[in-house]
Amino acid sequence: MVEPIDLTDERYIGFADLLDHLHAQFPTVARDRIARIIEAENDAITGGFLLVVPAEVATGAIEMLELSTARTLDDGEGVA
Repeated sequence: MVEPIDLTDERYIGFADLLDHLHAQFPTVARDRIARIIEAENDAITGGFLLVVPAEVATGAIEMLELSTARTLDDGEGVA
């Protein structure tokens, strides 16, 4: 039997950790179904807004913006 997850003193839990725990607790439910349920609950609580993202997201976003800005400048267009 899987021990219930104790979130009493927690404000956040990692998506993968929650997915793993819920799949262990409900092994007959497909992981992708559990993932969709987690996403739906998150959307219901947050209104679909990302409140917390991994720091790597910022790094990746900067890289993508630098690339797109460089391409725009190379094409002779200004950046908005």
